[in-house]
Amino acid sequence: MKFDIYKIGAEAESEHEMSKEQSRQEVHYKMARKMLQILLRRGIVTEDEYEKIDALNRQSFSPQLAKVYV
Repeated sequence: MKFDIYKIGAEAESEHEMSKEQSRQEVHYKMARKMLQILLRRGIVTEDEYEKIDALNRQSFSPQLAKVYV
């Protein structure tokens, strides 16, 4: 039995490929997080509020990379 490593790699890559909608959600989450960080730096929200809002944003936007952001 012969394995084609390139074919296996391509199949694995396609399994983890983001759809356009997933990519859009990812970008929206990153933008919301950046704005939230600005609010935190300016003292408009507290650290506790930041964490709660960020958790809600992760639920709303469902970013595929959510585990990376925690």
